[in-house]
Amino acid sequence: MSPIGAEGVHAGLLALPEVIEVHYTTGDADLLAHVVAKGTTDLHRITKALLAIDGVDRTSTAISPAEVIPYRPRSLLRRLANG
Repeated sequence: MSPIGAEGVHAGLLALPEVIEVHYTTGDADLLAHVVAKGTTDLHRITKALLAIDGVDRTSTAISPAEVIPYRPRSLLRRLANG
């Protein structure tokens, strides 16, 4: 993703309600988009919508079938607050 096209890509991602979170990344990808799909057919539809965004050249999909450790900032925040 070029810096010039970044705003268009961001706007395109924001326009898809199934995209619930996006992060810049290091390594092989530019962005990590967390999407929600009803199933594999819906995921295919969302992937096609992502690829239709000007500036998105390719996608890579990983499916999370189960949560191992839930989001848990409380213990970290407590430790930071206590020094």
